Amino acid sequence: MNSCFPSCNRDNLLNERALSTFWIDFVFKCQSCCISLEMSPNSSEKPVNPNEHLHIPKWVNEDYFLPIIQKDVDNFDKIVNFVPIAATAPGDNYTSIMIRVIVDILLKDGSEQKVSYILKTMLEADSGADVVNNMGLFPKERKMYEVHIPQFVKLYKEAGLEIELAPKCLHVEATAELITLVFEDLSQQKFKNFDRLKGFDLPHMRQVLRKLAELHAASVVAKEINGPYDPMYYMSMYNEQSRDLFEALGKLRQDQYIKAMRNWELENVESFVSRLWSPMEVFEMAMNINQVDENEFNVLNHGDCWANNIMFNYKDNGEIDRTLFVDLQIGKWGSPAQDLWYLITTSASLDIKVKEFDHFIHIYHQRLAECLKLLNYSKPIPTLKDLHIMMLKYGFWGPLTSMGVMVATLLPTDKDANIKMMMAPGPEADAVRYKSFINPYYANAMKLLLPFFDNKGLLKSN
Repeated sequence: MNSCFPSCNRDNLLNERALSTFWIDFVFKCQSCCISLEMSPNSSEKPVNPNEHLHIPKWVNEDYFLPIIQKDVDNFDKIVNFVPIAATAPGDNYTSIMIRVIVDILLKDGSEQKVSYILKTMLEADSGADVVNNMGLFPKERKMYEVHIPQFVKLYKEAGLEIELAPKCLHVEATAELITLVFEDLSQQKFKNFDRLKGFDLPHMRQVLRKLAELHAASVVAKEINGPYDPMYYMSMYNEQSRDLFEALGKLRQDQYIKAMRNWELENVESFVSRLWSPMEVFEMAMNINQVDENEFNVLNHGDCWANNIMFNYKDNGEIDRTLFVDLQIGKWGSPAQDLWYLITTSASLDIKVKEFDHFIHIYHQRLAECLKLLNYSKPIPTLKDLHIMMLKYGFWGPLTSMGVMVATLLPTDKDANIKMMMAPGPEADAVRYKSFINPYYANAMKLLLPFFDNKGLLKSN
């Protein structure tokens, strides 16, 4: 990092608290949980490795997984065959190492069984680890799986409702150098991601919005019972310690972004170009919308609520059966407008992203109110009007998300899309950035969203 930004003090800018949430919105996107498998784990076919170039650490071996399998599988005898492969394709995972482990095991009755797991661990040196591992992502995810998700599920169970929010975490290991999580492999239960480039249709959006409301409602009631969340959930990466870094990163992308805008075939493009915020203005506004007003209705946001971090399985007739969130590294206490803008902007399909916007808020509100009543929330439940007002007050999440992380969420898989390249100066990195901005999926979304933001008064005035 120092070679890219010699004016920046790395110790000040990359400390865990300064970057404790997630986004380096203007340069890269964690797409860390697109983990569907191209074959059934019980198939006899050779598993498809989506990234032959991934270096799998030597410690990910039979000895490491033996106690995990012993605890997870009844009547386990021994491991027959152990195959670790990448769980994500190149460009689909920037902030962690994701490994699918497929194991043939022998049971005590002499029968054989195939099991699989997802291992998620921190990046190794020289893979962007100096940036990512200082963001505090893994401590948040560890606490979500060990403490908060179990608390939320318990609240619903005590209220008489079986609710699931995330996959089971079977193993957590934390050392001074490394945090590692091992999850059930949802592909065994036929879970899969929806096509992120296509975007969610209305049935999928309805399920996700309802699941988001369930997560948010439980987080509010849990705070009433247990008190405030850990300070790391209150910290935004947008703070004075990270100002210089963000402004430097913003300047790296500005020229290529404007060049791309002029090639989007966007009506009145020069009006939008002239009203682009400067990197300094973006940072100030991002800091502002991350401030928490405790007199308002706040929730523990998922923080990275987009298509690849939501998995579905389906009934035989094609209807959605179950919906789960994955990648819980970015939780942030604050307005639910954050998750709502983020989800709608990045993940609703183009034909309904704007057309059904108000309907989306209504779907979310209806389920939120139901869950808050069920969980005996003691304060007034926000009205639908309250939520629409929040969406406007914190409306900068829309432009911030669309001009930041949506660049990556709508980028087809690209082996050149990595942190080191996207944060580097120079012509080669400029070409990668421009390629991501001119991508037709992204351009078409921005042609729709910019006028929508404008009509809501969310863009900069002349």
